[in-house]
This record gives sequence, structure tokens and C-alpha cells, in this order.
Amino acid sequence: MSMTSAITHTPTRACLAGEDLDWLGHRSVCVAADLPTRIQVAASGAQDPHPEVEATATAVWNHMRRSLPGPTVTRRPAVSVDASAPLASGLSSSSSLVIGLLRAFARYLGVEVDGAALLEWSYTYEYEIYHGGGMDQTSIIAGGAVRTEGRDGSVPVLTGCVPFPEEWRIVVVDSATPKSTVRHLADVRRQSQEGDRRLDDYITAADRCAAQVWSAIADSDLTLLGSAMEQAHTAMRDIQHMSSSVLEDIRQITRRTVGLPLKVTGAGGGGSMIGVCPRGDAGEIQRSLSRSLKEAYPRAQVLIADAVPVTGELEVARPHTRSGATGLILK
Repeated sequence: MSMTSAITHTPTRACLAGEDLDWLGHRSVCVAADLPTRIQVAASGAQDPHPEVEATATAVWNHMRRSLPGPTVTRRPAVSVDASAPLASGLSSSSSLVIGLLRAFARYLGVEVDGAALLEWSYTYEYEIYHGGGMDQTSIIAGGAVRTEGRDGSVPVLTGCVPFPEEWRIVVVDSATPKSTVRHLADVRRQSQEGDRRLDDYITAADRCAAQVWSAIADSDLTLLGSAMEQAHTAMRDIQHMSSSVLEDIRQITRRTVGLPLKVTGAGGGGSMIGVCPRGDAGEIQRSLSRSLKEAYPRAQVLIADAVPVTGELEVARPHTRSGATGLILK
């Protein structure tokens, strides 16, 4: 057992297409973003000043102890947490925190945990709270760009994991407006249980967009990527009502100022939107857009991030079709 650990860096993720499809049985595409959560643990020390971080650390510690065989340390070490991604932004900062805590606690205890176990532990922990899917945890642990095929009640199947094009950078525009993942997931589960045909329409559109996004990444086709992300946002907004007047105004300002298409990432209704731009344009986009948003949305942030490299921690399965899925052949 280590008295003080090195700092654990855990990325966040941006969903390029396929929100909710990770538990509805269809395709999602995400990219791990280098906007990390940094965690350090020590045998003793001051508590993190944020009560919600302390509560999560205790819950994750107890969850991990139940997963480990045999007796282990009962007293939770102190934690210190710092994050680059805005909270409640749709960048899966909560999954990043949970995975980072699991890694840091394992290192503190001298326990080796492989990627598959880390995925199972983090997914199980969050499923008990949110009843969502596992694309977030899969993306964060796998790194790079990932394609998943959804499952409900278990981790999704990882059907693709490739490096994100080096010449691209991720643009995050955080609206600083609140969102509720719990409420959103409850609404979508109710749609699913009631057989809401609007959900079927959304699934068809989002799954198609995920296929286009994956093709765009494979071909390094930024024009196709932007078009597919725009279509994904339209489906989220018009069918599932996952946008807001603030988000739409910020999208219009962004399009007018720098010509960049943005889409909601995560549960929507608030939080962040994402775009992808050429590496050489990223600095000017950040400066110009920050100036344009300052008057109307002084709390909004424009962040630029690289994609995280592929880690090799998760095995890619052969994609296949499933009964009740889209019937499309995964390539």
C-alpha cells in the first residue's frame, strides 16, 4: 500500500453521434478528450473541499472493496481532485471521476486492474445510479475514437477503436447552463417502455449519423464529419427536444462567427456542445468565438482539446447485427 500516490489523469469524452443508443441496442461513436480529471490519494490529509466529490469517493471506495477478493484496507484514503472539463457539461466528467478514483484507489492498494475489470466496475457503479449505457466508460478507458453497439444492463460491445485524426482538434463550447442526466434517462426509458414512435425515429436517425461519423473518421473527412454531427444534433433537438434556446443561440453565433457546426453532447438541455476543426484553425476559433460570446453569454467557455491516444486496454469485438437492431451491416 502506497502512502501517497502519483497523480492519476483520466480523460473525458465527447459523443459525436448516438446518445442513448449505448443502452437502446444501436451504434454510438465517441472520442476520448484530453480534458482530464486529476486525482491524488494519500493515507491521510485534508478532505477535498467539494462535498459531492467526497461522497462519490466514499461510494466508489466501498464499491471497489466489494469487488476485490479477500480482506482489504477498510479506511478510505484522502483524495484531492482537479478537473479540466466543466462539471455537468455533457463530457462525462462523472464517469471520468469514477474511473480515475478506481485507478487511484487500486494503485494505492497495490492492486493491478486491467481495462476490462475497470470498465465493468465503473459501468456497474454508474448503472445503479443513472440506469444508462456504457459508451462513456468504454470511450474513456479505450482512448481514441470508439464505436460501440449498445446493450442494456451490461457494457456495450466495442466494435471499433481507432486513433482520432491527428490533424483535427475538438472544440468544446460550454454554455454554463444546467442539465440533468438522471431526468433525461428517465424520460427516454419511459419512451422505450411506452413504445413511443418518436424514439424509433430518433434511433434510426442517430444510428445512421453514427455510421457516417465513423466513416468520416476512417477517411479523415472533416466535411462529412461536420455534416453528420449537424444531422445528429438536429435529431436530438427536433425529435428528442435535447437542446434549448440558449444552446441554439450559441450554435447560431458560432456558425456566424467561425463557421463551425456544433452538436449537443450528452443528455442535452444544457451543458456543452462540441465541434471538430482543423488543428491549425483551433487557436483563432477559440479567440474569435470567445470574444463573440462574451457579451451575451459571459459565463460561456470555449475549450480546445486533443483526442487521447488509443490505450489498447480494451479488446475490439467483431461487429454484428442483432435482432431488434437497425438491420444495417456494421462495417
